[in-house]
Amino acid sequence: MPVYRPTPVDHDQTEYMRQLVREARELLKQPPPDTFLGRKTMEPPPMEEEPGVDVG
Repeated sequence: MPVYRPTPVDHDQTEYMRQLVREARELLKQPPPDTFLGRKTMEPPPMEEEPGVDVG
């Protein structure tokens, strides 16, 4: 029965996958992004009394 011995390529791939998992865990620790859905960010500007009439 052959004995499996990791090669340098296996080590590189394992380290790459561990780095991806670390980055994913950091992203999952952050709060979910704000999508502005259903949230008022500011009051709308006041409406003019007579639309289309120039007050100048």
